[in-house]
Amino acid sequence: MKVEDVMNRNVITLKPDMTIKEATQLLAKKGISGAPVVNTEGKLIGILTVKDVLEILKEQIGGLGIYIFPTPFDFMETIPLSLPQESQKDIFKKISSIIVEEVMEKRVHYVKPEDDIYDALYLLVKKEVSRLPVIDEEKRVIGILTRSDILRALSKTSQKVS
Repeated sequence: MKVEDVMNRNVITLKPDMTIKEATQLLAKKGISGAPVVNTEGKLIGILTVKDVLEILKEQIGGLGIYIFPTPFDFMETIPLSLPQESQKDIFKKISSIIVEEVMEKRVHYVKPEDDIYDALYLLVKKEVSRLPVIDEEKRVIGILTRSDILRALSKTSQKVS
């Protein structure tokens, strides 16, 4: 099975000159946790994920001298963190105005439509990413492939076999 058989062709993309606020609003509206960043010709130049935005937040909070250390029970509890109201506003205002191009991951793993989905799955697992942009010969984004897309395809294939 090939990537083109499984990929989502309706790709939500971000522009490098968008603010983090605009980008995160779009991600939230579309219910996705990351998207490729493309230039004016639609060519892949980066990727931005919610994880990237959370890293910025972590850096900003750390800049205030507040550090959050994970505990073995993080999956069970959340430690409340109180910041003065003004500090919260300042942090979110500062983060909101950052431009996507400044924080996007520029080293993007991608696949081509003719690639095998097992190779794509291997890449997703090995590189610990959740999505792979699908590009054409000119590096234009023509689709996106997620772990869920591959699992759905493999599930359908196994149902046909049984």
